[in-house]
Amino acid sequence: MVHALLDLFTKIQGREMQKKRITIKDIARDCGVSLSTVSLVLNNNPRISESTRQKVLECVRKHGYQPNYQARGLASRSSRIFAVAVPALHHVFADIYFGEIVSGIYERAAEDGYKIMLDIANGNYVDNKEYLNLLKSRRADGLLFIGSSIEHEYLCEFEHEPYPFLLVNHYFPGRSLNYITVNYEESARLACEHLLSLGHRKIGLITGLNTYTGRDFRDAFLDNGRKNGINEKDLVQIGGGDMWDQEGGYNAARKLLDQHPDVTAIMAGNDRMAMGAIRYIQSRGMHVPNDISVMGADNVPSSPFFTPAITTIDHDLLTVGRLACSQLFALFKGEITECREVLPVSLVKRESTGPARG
Repeated sequence: MVHALLDLFTKIQGREMQKKRITIKDIARDCGVSLSTVSLVLNNNPRISESTRQKVLECVRKHGYQPNYQARGLASRSSRIFAVAVPALHHVFADIYFGEIVSGIYERAAEDGYKIMLDIANGNYVDNKEYLNLLKSRRADGLLFIGSSIEHEYLCEFEHEPYPFLLVNHYFPGRSLNYITVNYEESARLACEHLLSLGHRKIGLITGLNTYTGRDFRDAFLDNGRKNGINEKDLVQIGGGDMWDQEGGYNAARKLLDQHPDVTAIMAGNDRMAMGAIRYIQSRGMHVPNDISVMGADNVPSSPFFTPAITTIDHDLLTVGRLACSQLFALFKGEITECREVLPVSLVKRESTGPARG
């Protein structure tokens, strides 16, 4: 009798196991919504509209769907750490650009009890695929990469990986990578129009060109100049490579003025380059802005305290870092499935720009 009952139980159990288990993907497909929407409904998230909530719950009841709590528990395991990677640059952590963004990330992460793990993307980091391994091993819940350049093509692996990842203040055209960046085209337009409003018609542009955002800025600045009637020969570009620091600005300004001493304004790709350019101009016994106006971008904290105080485009890097961290939280929690966000910018007028001489 006992053996007969055991046989019957085994057969029933076998038939049940053969039945196809309904998954969250089946629910999403049947409802015509995303996986993240179903997840938000099952977790009673208030962001979901009542009509969508009822639609999903009706589908759940129809299929008799039971969430796999064991799997959900595994998925919810959190290291409570976000990884932050920066390129292998000389004294990278002393750079105010990276410092401002990292500060914003840290502030936002701390609000949710998270820590950040800082990494330099050197040769070993890339060769060993540490950018993927730290997420696969759950040493970190997500990765933010600051300061990526056109050479960092290996990051495109994240197109095919499920891990939370976000490019900070950069993007890769034509790639489906998550990013958050400021509007560099608008930044260039504001800068160009400001210099033109001061009567400048011979303008030098010095900037690095190893980032897509840097190239966007260059193209938009030159395009706005042409649209406003500036001759091609009067818009001079000196740049290339990764010359984004004070030394790069100093050397670029020297090259620019040696070749084109008649320029009345210099537009630098960022405030650090503007500082270097001003120092070189002053070394030649010239005055900023009476002889040459100089303008930067980013509005780093030292810009208003430089001599002269630097006219710039405010990119609010601290907020860039905070919002990047917030969006990484949303990706990790399944509240969003992608992020393609462009942030506004604004003009900040200070002492380093003035009317064109003559």
